[in-house]
Amino acid sequence: VNWSISHKDLEAQISNYAGVRHSSMRYYTADKNVTCRNCHRPGHLSKNCPTPKKVPPCCLCAGRDHLQHSCPARFCLNCCLPGHYFKECLERAYWNKHCNRCDMKGHYADACPEIWRQYHLTTKPGPIKAADSQSERSVSVYCYNCSRKGHFGYECSEKRMHGNMFPTSPFVYYYDDECDIKRRANRLKRKVADLQEAGLLPEQSETPL
Repeated sequence: VNWSISHKDLEAQISNYAGVRHSSMRYYTADKNVTCRNCHRPGHLSKNCPTPKKVPPCCLCAGRDHLQHSCPARFCLNCCLPGHYFKECLERAYWNKHCNRCDMKGHYADACPEIWRQYHLTTKPGPIKAADSQSERSVSVYCYNCSRKGHFGYECSEKRMHGNMFPTSPFVYYYDDECDIKRRANRLKRKVADLQEAGLLPEQSETPL
């Protein structure tokens, strides 16, 4: 087996980082096996490129007219709406939220997972199909948090595997009727209007019919 170092491997040791020094590769010529990341031409590195530096793209939307901190697609992990970050959010922090629908912490009723979970029996357009009665809990229940038998993960009193995550109940305690759905939609419209007025949510352009 030939374990000799390839000439191409030696040339590939040239780096864009100033901390990496290779005295034998100090000067770059056109025949060197390097390509500039700025102009995509061979023979030099981007730090020595004579072409004006390109504006880096936004890591969220790939646009070149802004960066991540000012991106209109930025996303809030507190209220789950686009247009702003957690530190700019008008809502209280998620660890201080309490849902009066499922009685769990970490969210409000209008963002409760039960809203989409209540459709588990609905397969056709129209009213939500509710379960006849609360299904009986299985005797062989295991906790995903502590792996012990006899309780669900959301009931566990042990320290959470992910400390910044709040558990949610896997059961549906309430099924919305048509009035509930309309009232929630109106509340969300008011919330969107408040965020837009505060400049924390971009205006949505209406698509002509």
